[in-house]
Amino acid sequence: MENKDMHILATKKNLRKRVRRMRSAIPAQERQILSSRMTAELSRQFFFQDAKVIMAYASMLEEVQLYDLMRFSLDIGKKVCIPFILGRGIMDAVELHGMDDLVEDDYSILTVREDRRKVVDPSSIGCVVVPGVAFSSSGARLGLGGGYYDRFLSEKAPYAYRVVLAFECQIVEDIPLEPHDIPIDFIITEKRTIHCMRNR
Repeated sequence: MENKDMHILATKKNLRKRVRRMRSAIPAQERQILSSRMTAELSRQFFFQDAKVIMAYASMLEEVQLYDLMRFSLDIGKKVCIPFILGRGIMDAVELHGMDDLVEDDYSILTVREDRRKVVDPSSIGCVVVPGVAFSSSGARLGLGGGYYDRFLSEKAPYAYRVVLAFECQIVEDIPLEPHDIPIDFIITEKRTIHCMRNR
């Protein structure tokens, strides 16, 4: 591995650590209030309203909470899907019929229980809520390093709108990029909506 690549990896690792520490410091009650504010803003955006199929994810404790968003989307008749991990760096989208479908998988992540699991055609997904640790206003994203979303969005759902719900502390000035890192379209925080510059 070249020195440049090692520097990028080290910079990403340090940035993940710093931002995750700030994100974890947000009190649980405040996290829920801010999450509700962001999901309400998302529901007003054209890319959410126009999408018949929404992809979200089962939030971890320190992340923006998306469970109310999933309930709301189901209530208004949208099809909702969430990730299902197939192997290292590879995932599908599986339909979530109701919140009681959620169970913990082998990776300690909530997903749809096996007897209700149905793979969704990724080309039908209109809007993907993308997780991550840190983001820049230009649309750069720092994930957890597994490459799941980079691969899924570039290969399976390249035309879906990519939106991030993130706390303001997760917005940073610059993120070092590697060739496989995919950009995002919109970032919604508790304070603003950022239209990133990805060419569609």
